[in-house]
Amino acid sequence: MNCNEIEKIIGYNFKNKSLCQTAFRHSSYAFGNGLEDNERLEFFGDAILNYAVTEYLFLNVKDMQEGKLSKIKAKSVSTETLATIVEKLGLNRFLVVNANDGTAIASKKTHANLFEAVLAAITLDSDIQTGKQFALKYIQPYIKEIMSSDVFDDYKTALQEYAQQHKLALSYEFVSKTGPEHKPEFCFIAILGGKQIGMGKGKNKAEAQYQAAKSAYEILKDRGLEN
Repeated sequence: MNCNEIEKIIGYNFKNKSLCQTAFRHSSYAFGNGLEDNERLEFFGDAILNYAVTEYLFLNVKDMQEGKLSKIKAKSVSTETLATIVEKLGLNRFLVVNANDGTAIASKKTHANLFEAVLAAITLDSDIQTGKQFALKYIQPYIKEIMSSDVFDDYKTALQEYAQQHKLALSYEFVSKTGPEHKPEFCFIAILGGKQIGMGKGKNKAEAQYQAAKSAYEILKDRGLEN
């Protein structure tokens, strides 16, 4: 396998080309040809990836508890996330598999494993810092997206619990969408018990609703969380 095109895609040139070749060699092909597959690299890469993301969250997210950080990390390094990265880069095209193993070619798990194998190969060919930089280059955008999604909206959860406790209806009302199509800004207001109590803006609906919930909850907190 020629690694030149792969190196152009990932932005890294291997000193030891055999590491690159092994990273892209699936067990279905390696077993029948007496070659090493990428499973040991995938095992090592999994550990490097978890460390890189854990360290990033610890150093850069200061105001979040361990439980929520764990959820963000799990989603950031999930099979779905890693497979999406590999497929967007087109790296799955270079995976060497048994010609009769159509399942491996299309498998999300196989694609996710490939990302981890490549990460390990880069780390072994260079150093841990280079490996971490490679991992975070592709994982960081997903971390930021996950952190702004409804799944991790503490303020929305807190506001919903307050509404349920006081038997008040809670909704988020769309106000406006401004700015160019490639960089829109959405505006929502939080309606609690029929009254507007918070407004928020963001680059998408989820973020704008989150900011509206945050605004509303902070107003309630200033009032001593009394209706």
